[in-house]
Amino acid sequence: MDMISYRLKEQELEEITKRLQEYKNSLLLDLVVLMDDGGRLVSFAPYVDSYKPIAQRVALVGAAVVGAVDQLEHVISSKKSMFFSGQEKNMYVHMLSHKFMLASVFNHKVPLGSVKLFKEKLSRELTTLLENALARGESRVVRFEDLAL
Repeated sequence: MDMISYRLKEQELEEITKRLQEYKNSLLLDLVVLMDDGGRLVSFAPYVDSYKPIAQRVALVGAAVVGAVDQLEHVISSKKSMFFSGQEKNMYVHMLSHKFMLASVFNHKVPLGSVKLFKEKLSRELTTLLENALARGESRVVRFEDLAL
């Protein structure tokens, strides 16, 4: 079981999704995923049903990788982001706060510097919305079985 210590209002979730879509479109990214530290999908862009299973996997695996690397980094140094390079696509994962992460999946033609630059503006916008959700302090329990893979 896991505890969720935030609750997003419908209008906040719509605003988050809108901003993720704008970020995705501004850089021609393939996928943008906002997740929490428990691997739960908060929102994603493009917001199309066919992308939801992929976004859920990115959220779950992304949070696990960030958690594992975080434990290793206590030995070396502290970082707030990770970059993964594949044959055709790259992924940049950035910690927005101690609770939320943003993953950007993009083609090699998109410069990493542009992703980082545009991510800074998005991070500031999202952090305000997410801090409001955390401030409400509503906790609920989620069973692992409830997470759809």
